[in-house]
Amino acid sequence: MLNPQNTYIALLVVQALHLLHHRLSKRHISFAEVISAVVLCVPPWAPVPALLLITAHLGLIVVQVIGSLWIRKLSPEW
Repeated sequence: MLNPQNTYIALLVVQALHLLHHRLSKRHISFAEVISAVVLCVPPWAPVPALLLITAHLGLIVVQVIGSLWIRKLSPEW
């Protein structure tokens, strides 16, 4: 079921795994990780429309997954 609480947890898990991937592959993070961190600062119970939060969470999950798949092309080495 898609609700802000579930998509928040999903983004949190994907973000953690993506940052671990950056660390293990010795690649710098980009603005996508910073934006995800900022979005995660907004709690799912905040007075923000649920559809906006769900869309932001799912969009950033897609960005994180694509970033992990193409990490060699998109992120510079240390």
